[in-house]
Amino acid sequence: MATVSGDPIDGHLSLILIFLILATLVGAVYLVVRRWANRESGHAHTMDVLKCSHMLSVELVKHFMPSFTVQKYQFRGMTAKAGTMDIAFDSLSLTIGKSRRVLDGVTGGVGAGPPLA
Repeated sequence: MATVSGDPIDGHLSLILIFLILATLVGAVYLVVRRWANRESGHAHTMDVLKCSHMLSVELVKHFMPSFTVQKYQFRGMTAKAGTMDIAFDSLSLTIGKSRRVLDGVTGGVGAGPPLA
């Protein structure tokens, strides 16, 4: 037989708790999406300003120096130079097949710089 309690909330406490947790999660997702949208609109505004300033500078160059052509390249900042490496070898030998020795005791090296052929 079912018992009747005086407080109607006692039987639905877990349901109310789940509803509060769900409402909190929905609110958190809403805040994250809104913050992301604000940041994206800020980035879009920055890109619009950069585009406008670039177009203005090109138009100024065309106005004051009509015979001058503006290159499509645009400086995007400095990057770190890739690491360099020197290669050295000492007493290098190369045998083709079982008995034909092509190199014997070769010592040398290749320094970093322009590519070699």
